[in-house]
Amino acid sequence: MNQLACPRCGQMDQAQSAQSVYGAQSGTSHSTGVAVGGGIGTGPMAMGVTMHGTHVSNLAQRLAPPAAPQRRSAWNCGVFALFGLLIIMGLLGLSGYLLHSEPSESTDRTVGLAVAIVFFCLVPVVIGLLLVQGRRLKRRYENYAAVWPAMMHVWQSAMVCLRCHGAFFPPGAIQAENGAGQLIPLDAFPAVVADIGTRIALSPPASSVQQALPPDTQG
Repeated sequence: MNQLACPRCGQMDQAQSAQSVYGAQSGTSHSTGVAVGGGIGTGPMAMGVTMHGTHVSNLAQRLAPPAAPQRRSAWNCGVFALFGLLIIMGLLGLSGYLLHSEPSESTDRTVGLAVAIVFFCLVPVVIGLLLVQGRRLKRRYENYAAVWPAMMHVWQSAMVCLRCHGAFFPPGAIQAENGAGQLIPLDAFPAVVADIGTRIALSPPASSVQQALPPDTQG
């Protein structure tokens, strides 16, 4: 059987690479048409209509490549916004304390001082949370960035049978023990790509494994 043939139906006429199918099913659409309408006191009017947009089919969503590593985090943006809010509130409280110097305004001075103390004391807490979360996000980014190239290689090696609605890896495209020659449901395809890519990236090189074997087992 041809290596590019579907492992279920044995045919290759409907087999295409996952990358090409994804590219064909997602992209920018451009359409031009004629709209016919009527105005008040006039006859039918014809107008040219041009539409632009980005379309992503359901098939493309299931065949989407692994997301590229990104350093930015919405959580960090939120923490920075909270940090700025605490500084502003603390300065407002401090200004309230300094501006109300009259004896009759002692209550306002007390409230302003309390507000300044509370918000300024929360600043180190937010900084600590930012540092802890920053280290965690950096570690997550580095771990994902280390396996992402292998995941992309697995995704680029995949084929799709449009007749059987499944994905497969041709023999020799990836390591045999990682699922080559099996038809994969499209709904499970992203998870399979991530799992195989992670295992390939984290597996030791063959030369290292060979060197680690005892002398009497190396051949």
